Amino acid sequence: MDFFGSQARARHQSRLLGWSFALIVAAVIFLLNVITLAVLRVGYATGENAEPMRASLGEWSALHPGTVLLVSLLAGGFIGVASLTRMLQLREGGGYVARSVGGVRVERGTADPRRRLLHNVVDEMAIAAGIPAPEVYVLERDDSINAFAAGHTPANAAIAVTRGALVKLDRDQLQGIIAHEYSHILNGDIRISIRLVGMVFGLMAVSIAGRTLFRLARHADRAAAPLFIIGLAIAAIGQIGFWGGRILQAWISRKRECLADASAVQFTRNPEGLRDALVRAAALGAPGRFAAPSMEQVAHMLFVSGGRRLLATHPPLLERLQALDPHVNAAQLESMIRRAQAQWRETGSSEPEETETPVPGLTLAAALATDPVPAAAQRIAASAGNPGPQHLAYAVALRNSLPETLRARAAAPDQARIVLLAMLLQTVGPTRTAQLKRISDKLGTATAEAVATAAMKAEVLTPLHRLPAVLQLIPSLRGLPDAERLLLTDLLREMVRADAQISVFEYSLEKLVLRALDARTVAAPPHGGETLADRATDLGVMFSVLARHGARDEEQGRRAYEAGIAPLLPRHRPAFSIIGDWVPVFDQALDALRPLQPTAKQLLVEGLVRTIAHDEWLTAEESELLRTVCAVMECPLPPLLAQAA
Repeated sequence: MDFFGSQARARHQSRLLGWSFALIVAAVIFLLNVITLAVLRVGYATGENAEPMRASLGEWSALHPGTVLLVSLLAGGFIGVASLTRMLQLREGGGYVARSVGGVRVERGTADPRRRLLHNVVDEMAIAAGIPAPEVYVLERDDSINAFAAGHTPANAAIAVTRGALVKLDRDQLQGIIAHEYSHILNGDIRISIRLVGMVFGLMAVSIAGRTLFRLARHADRAAAPLFIIGLAIAAIGQIGFWGGRILQAWISRKRECLADASAVQFTRNPEGLRDALVRAAALGAPGRFAAPSMEQVAHMLFVSGGRRLLATHPPLLERLQALDPHVNAAQLESMIRRAQAQWRETGSSEPEETETPVPGLTLAAALATDPVPAAAQRIAASAGNPGPQHLAYAVALRNSLPETLRARAAAPDQARIVLLAMLLQTVGPTRTAQLKRISDKLGTATAEAVATAAMKAEVLTPLHRLPAVLQLIPSLRGLPDAERLLLTDLLREMVRADAQISVFEYSLEKLVLRALDARTVAAPPHGGETLADRATDLGVMFSVLARHGARDEEQGRRAYEAGIAPLLPRHRPAFSIIGDWVPVFDQALDALRPLQPTAKQLLVEGLVRTIAHDEWLTAEESELLRTVCAVMECPLPPLLAQAA
């Protein structure tokens, strides 16, 4: 799949969505003006001081521009405020959406084997995709087979599955559904979907307001008859917004479901798992209505249609199955559905057991090998947002190799904070003492002692372990109260700078964690419209720092710099420079490059690979630095494996 092309299409679709929303709002405002002016005109034509109805409605409205302006401002403002309010609520991310429809969060340390299985599958795919682990939720009141992903970016995403999916699917089928949802996360679909939730809420708010006014006027005296008529009319016109919202949901969802299916198969190389999940969802049958009324607002996000509706948000099931297996026809689909139903009648609910999945063709030692990776620039850039089965196999081995005590501590926010600080604690010396004192001063002596104990476990982590382990902590760390989150970020900065030197790992950890905990950064658009030439100065800073980091001397650094930046800026480019205090200027340049176009980012990633690995090989440290840079630019790279080269 073309990740950068998909990101560009998502950005284009987002603009089209904005214009479509504006057109629907304009239609609602126009009809509200027509109804209001008609009612007022009739009112002026009756009664003791009646005026003759000589002028047409258009002429009459031209004589009362203030009324038109007032109605337009009130209607547009009402829809805009409703949408904006909903979008501000959604800034919290995917977890808020999941909880608003009845989702119950699944903690990593859960004792339930089925929920532990779900969490392991989600964690493995996060490692394979190179993104922070999303929050995991179960819709306990929904016995159908369904799921959705929500959020603005991978840093604040959440995945929710129904109880039916948890109970009635085995590991391969569940993995197929989760891989489908990861495709929506990686390709930028979730950002469009969460914006659509806010827009649809604003459009439907007009109908809700009309029905409310209608009910109030119905129980009042005859003097409220005009309000009764206006309320009825507003409710009727509000249906335009309601159906407009449904059209937007169907338009956005149908275009991307088949692409998500294809990406899921590419991720797992197991089309049978996804196919069987779709068949079982059909065998269980879609409920007549959603388990929770609030599910209507996320209908376009669901894995399969969650209720009967006139405008389908998903392609027909047979069409999706034939995209996975062209040999499937209607008769075979009916046969597969009957077999699934017969199996449930014979065995009852199919409850998957928690088992360790073997890594096909990849031993633990091979997965965790620290051999350099061949620096194939185009191949590495093409892997952005496109994890494959080799990355999933690596992720399973890596997750299983993490110390159990560290995995258990990642479940609760305060324990995850301890593990994070333990990874930054120096082994010996005065710096370690100073770091522990800072922890004790800000979080208490007990926390400092717990960090020292956890550090002994964290010392066994190899360079390939450390950042994946950090990304597993993100969901729990986001659960900290705002005050404690702010305290943690300040403490994190102090610990990183305790020895007056910042390593690549320390910079990467600080950057990824601070970005994930900053709601403003997470909610910002992932891509912009700027070109490489627009950011020539920032490119010069980034390539200079990266070239000098992996070079033996200045001359080698200069050659590495030119190898990376020359194809990007062939005519005019900044000269190579040696930057002493590299962290602040590099950090500023990296943030400045986020508004680049997706296609420009693809060329940038290729250039970064050429510079970082001018010797034609990527070491483990260089690989993690590259992946950190790509994560900040919203182009997540899966693990760079020598075996996959």
